[in-house]
Amino acid sequence: MTALDALLYETQQALEFARSRHQNGEPAPDDEQVVGHGEALDGLVCAGVRGGRIEELNAHPRVMRLPVQDLMEHIKTAVNAAFDDLQSRHAPDEPTVDLDSLAGGLRDVQDRSLRQMAQMNTALQDVVALLREPRR
Repeated sequence: MTALDALLYETQQALEFARSRHQNGEPAPDDEQVVGHGEALDGLVCAGVRGGRIEELNAHPRVMRLPVQDLMEHIKTAVNAAFDDLQSRHAPDEPTVDLDSLAGGLRDVQDRSLRQMAQMNTALQDVVALLREPRR
C-alpha cells in the first residue's frame, strides 16, 4: 500500500465515521463543547443547554415563593434564552459539510489516482521495453 493509498484509506475511514455520527444525530465534536446560557427574572433563574439538552437549571431561593405557573414561565424563558444563545453561537452563514458529496468526491479522487498510476505503470513498462531492445 502506497502512502497515497494509506492516506486515502484513513480519510475514507474518518469520513465514514463522521457520516455515521451525523446520521445517528450525534453532535460534532465542536458542538459538544458549546454551551448556551440564558436567564430570566433578572438572573434569578438560569439555564444552560448543550447539544439539544438542558445541562443545568438554577433558581434563586427567592423565586420559590412565586406561584408555580409564574415560576414555570420564568424557567421556560431562561431555557429558551439558552437555546437562542446556543443557536447564535453557530453563525447562520457557516458552511455546512455535505458528507455524501465529500465521500463521492473522495471516491472520484481515488479512482482517478488509480487510473493515473496504471497509465504511469504502462508508460514505465514501455520505456523499459524500449531500453531492452537491441540498438540498430
